[in-house]
Amino acid sequence: VLEHIVGPWGALLISLGLAVSLLGALLSWALLCAEILFATAKDHTMPEFLRKENANHVPVNALWLTNAMVQVFLIITLFSAS
Repeated sequence: VLEHIVGPWGALLISLGLAVSLLGALLSWALLCAEILFATAKDHTMPEFLRKENANHVPVNALWLTNAMVQVFLIITLFSAS
């Protein structure tokens, strides 16, 4: 609709805004999943190795595990026949 009203730059603006929004949502969901793993590890519900933090107080092992699982599920989705 914006392209029809103002021209091609309107469609480009909407596309860039959509890309930024989707990347932000992906980042927030990955961080939320890692935070859940980290919090439960601090509560001794999950394994101890998920409590490791780097110098910036980022739960590195929880992030690595979360990102690895996301990649596994994306690959399964890519090659899924159904």
